[in-house]
Amino acid sequence: MEDMVLPAAFALGFLSGFKHAFEPDHVIAVSTLLHRELKLRRALRLGLAWGAGHTTMLMVGVLLMGLLRVPLSETTLGYFEIPVAIMLLVLGAWALYGALRGILKLRRHQHDGIPHYHVGEHEHPHGFRLKRTGWPGFAVGLVHGMAGSGALLLLVAATLPTTTMSLLYALTFGVGSILGMGAVTLGLALPLLASRSKPTLYHALTGLSGALSMILGISILYALWLY
Repeated sequence: MEDMVLPAAFALGFLSGFKHAFEPDHVIAVSTLLHRELKLRRALRLGLAWGAGHTTMLMVGVLLMGLLRVPLSETTLGYFEIPVAIMLLVLGAWALYGALRGILKLRRHQHDGIPHYHVGEHEHPHGFRLKRTGWPGFAVGLVHGMAGSGALLLLVAATLPTTTMSLLYALTFGVGSILGMGAVTLGLALPLLASRSKPTLYHALTGLSGALSMILGISILYALWLY
């Protein structure tokens, strides 16, 4: 019976990682980035990059915890929510700006008598475009890595007998989160891409994601202030 405990713990870690990707702050943060991704393949890559960044930060945390023997508590881990809140505010403002800019551009086209305007039709890539490499998703995943229920993984990993086993557990959790965020981005991107032929709806969805991101960021900071 004892031989089944560890495999069961790792299986639970994988499922926890998959579920972890669906937390509201993760979903909203990624949704603010999707309005720049005009193809489903690139949207999926964004989500997978988020999972990779998240996993990288968790494994770094587990490694440092194992090497430095840093004592952790749920109170200490709560401070990792601060950079997440700030990031949500920045991403939300960026998405809102993009939505307002898109609506103004749409109105200008209508005013000039151009009957059709589709999202992305005037984009012309020039040289290296950072957004096409997946790095924005990776960076957002890094910030999320030590926050929320993902941070609790460090407490679980600390109970494992060796640092190697703790790293393997973090990696298992991370693989689950990568697959989970892939599913999240596909679910978000499909309706967003389908609305590209209706620019008003497209920009409204983008603006909504930006507003929700800013509201969530403010609520996290407020909750931490009260705590």
